Amino acid sequence: MNTDLQSFETGTEADCYSVSACPACGSIQIGAPIEQYTVEQAAVHFCPPWRNAGRYERLRQSITKLWGGNTCVIRQCAACGFAFGDPFVGGDEEFYSILHEQHGYPSWRWDYDIAVQEVLTLFPHGRLLEIGAGEGVFLKNLGRQWKAFAVEASDTTRGLLQQSGISVFPSLREAARRHAGSFDVVTMFQVLEHIAPFNEVLKLCHVLVRSGGRLIVTVPACEAMLLQPKIIGEHDMPPNHINKFTPRSLDIALTAAGFCVLQTRYEPWSLRKVSSSIYSRVHADSVNPSTFAAKIYRLQNRKLRIPLLAIAGALSIPRVLPFWRHLGTGGAFGMIAERT
Repeated sequence: MNTDLQSFETGTEADCYSVSACPACGSIQIGAPIEQYTVEQAAVHFCPPWRNAGRYERLRQSITKLWGGNTCVIRQCAACGFAFGDPFVGGDEEFYSILHEQHGYPSWRWDYDIAVQEVLTLFPHGRLLEIGAGEGVFLKNLGRQWKAFAVEASDTTRGLLQQSGISVFPSLREAARRHAGSFDVVTMFQVLEHIAPFNEVLKLCHVLVRSGGRLIVTVPACEAMLLQPKIIGEHDMPPNHINKFTPRSLDIALTAAGFCVLQTRYEPWSLRKVSSSIYSRVHADSVNPSTFAAKIYRLQNRKLRIPLLAIAGALSIPRVLPFWRHLGTGGAFGMIAERT
């Protein structure tokens, strides 16, 4: 995922504004807030001060600027189920540069398999653009029949992609200006949930995809994100995920942008999701400075921290067992759409 989502998508700065109608379907059937967070809660979620006081303070200041105040609420549309942060603003370059100091990029994922099996097999060759390509795990594994392109704003990841022979654009708007209607396939793997002006992004995708071409979009599922605090005690915190899509709301957004949704695919059950849920339970516990998990995260020695985290994970299993039906269930879905 890109470290500068607001600029890579459109080339503009992030705008903070309150929402009076659903960003996905336009309905005014928006109820009372279902969650409310303070800047301090958000900063602690991403990096508790007892883990790294300097990073916590930089995150706190960054989030305060984004929200233009001290609080953000989560609202949900009664018409299409779409949930979103209010103020409606995603993370900017500063936020993600701080956040990614402690996170890397994922390896091969389920949605890459969907793209290969359901879309790439339809074309003997072609041009493919990945929006928010990160270090290019997906693009580097394409066959020679595909000419690979990426949109990335980070200088570091752009350099890595270019070294692999991948053509890179610093913004989606620039890609649309230079290569309108020239791509057989455009992909966004779990990127759209980070972007407040997602409708504009989808319209730019429509400009980029040729007639009859495909757009693949995968996102975390709204229901799973709202259920997450009950299962693992960890909230899906803005401004990282500003959007929480349902299949209905994403279908509406894609259709409004000029696409015809062909199929919806859901993330499959996996043991990896079970272990991820247990780890997330431990991470959620670390927000409380008096817990065993918090004490582990204070350790600077990574070789010592890893086995202790495994012990903490084993100790947390009884607490997640009541939700065993959800532990390995995929919490995301994807849509394959055709440009009409």
